[in-house]
Formats: sequence, structure tokens, C-alpha cells
Amino acid sequence: MVVVITGASAGIGLGIAKELIHNGHSVWSLSRTAPLDTRINHIVCDVTDSQSVDKAFSKLFQNEKQIDVFINNAGIGISGAVEKTKFEDIEKIFAVNFRGAVLCSQYIIPKMREQGSGKILFISSVGSVFTIPFQSFYSATKNAINSLAEGLRLELRPFGIQVGVILPGDIQSSFIKNRKKDLDGEDVYGGRIEKSIGVMERDEVNGMCPDKVGKNIARYLFRKRIKPYKVIGIKYKLFCCLNKILPKSFVLAILYKIYGGN
Repeated sequence: MVVVITGASAGIGLGIAKELIHNGHSVWSLSRTAPLDTRINHIVCDVTDSQSVDKAFSKLFQNEKQIDVFINNAGIGISGAVEKTKFEDIEKIFAVNFRGAVLCSQYIIPKMREQGSGKILFISSVGSVFTIPFQSFYSATKNAINSLAEGLRLELRPFGIQVGVILPGDIQSSFIKNRKKDLDGEDVYGGRIEKSIGVMERDEVNGMCPDKVGKNIARYLFRKRIKPYKVIGIKYKLFCCLNKILPKSFVLAILYKIYGGN
């Protein structure tokens, strides 16, 4: 099986790649930096740049006649109050998390339609279900990914192409280090921005190991038919189930108490 992953140089992407290689599959990473694991084939690619994406896929198709699985994984995060977030930062997170997934999907879909099969996977987040205060734009990009994936699942079904979404919870990764944090307006919000980010980052530090998450996602990929959504982590599955049952006002009140309250 040939699997292509955007942003497999670290985190979840690397965890998935290592597990797939362990099971004898050929794995390619489309990323700006090369993965530390040299068994992963690497093509330099900036998913926000259409020319870079074009060059990367041209090289990819020169090396592989068939792509069995494509995983849209590349993503970034920003934190801060909505009213204080710079528009260039908003544009950047949507460019990486959403536009990049769209660009790559537009290249891979014709290839999979031609071969009559394939699986396209989107790495979203439980944060698309539960929006954490002062991380609204990250959740917005992941909600957009969910809607895109659902539409594609319906559009591509007649061509034998399956589409699925992964909803991981907190993961131990370099995401904390790379996330842009803006505390502008902290005086107005009475310290709530830093508190919210702090709670979230503590959860990530104590989160799931990327390698274990990678194994879980690999098992999902090996299924003959993949489900529309796959939540990673027992407690996150429980939270998502409760979210469907409990009134939204009650869920939001709990989130406020955990992340946004004084």
C-alpha cells in the first residue's frame, strides 16, 4: 500500500508513518522539513503554496503509479482573543489547515478516480466538537475540514473513493512549541486568556503518545470500509457522545468553567 501524508515530519503524521512502515507499506511525506525517520520518503512541499504543491505532486506521480491512501494532516494552531487576533494570523491558519487540505485533495482526487479506488483522510480534532475559549480560529478551521470531508464523501462515493475524518484529543507533540500565542487584551479579560491556554497546554503535555495514536489510525485505515468519523481516545469518545445528548448550553457552561471562567 502506498500512503502519502502531509506534515509527517513530526507529531501525529510521523506516528502514522512509522506504524505504516512497520507494517511494510510505502510512505511519503509532503512537508517543509524532512522527517527524522529516514525510512519515510520525503518531498519538500508548502501546502499553502499552489506552485509548491504542483511540483510536489508532479514528483510524487513520477515515483508512484498508484496512491492508495492520502492523509491531510498538516496543521498549525494559534491562541488568543478573537477581537485581538491579527488578520494575517487568521489567514495563515486557514491557509495551512484548510486551504492546504483543499489544494492537496484537488490533486489527488483525479488520480484516485482514474485508478477507481483510494482513501482520503483528514486529521481534524475533538476541538471541532468542543470549541475552547481563545482558540476559536483553530476550531473554526477544523469545523471547515469536517464539512469539506462530508461533502467529499458524498461526491466521491460513486468512484470508489472513501473519505474519513479523524478526531484526536490532546496529543503529546511539538504543537505547543509551534503554536502562536497572543496574550493581547489580557488586562481586559482579567487573566483568562493565559489561564485557558495554560489548561489546554497541560492537557496536551499529559496527552496521548503520537505513536499510539498512529497505531490506532493505521488500524482504521486497514478497514475495508472506513467510517465517516473516528474519535481517538476513550474519554474523548465519551465526551463526544455526551455532547450529542446534553443541551448545548450545558456543554458550553462546562467548557467555560474549565477554560474560560475566573
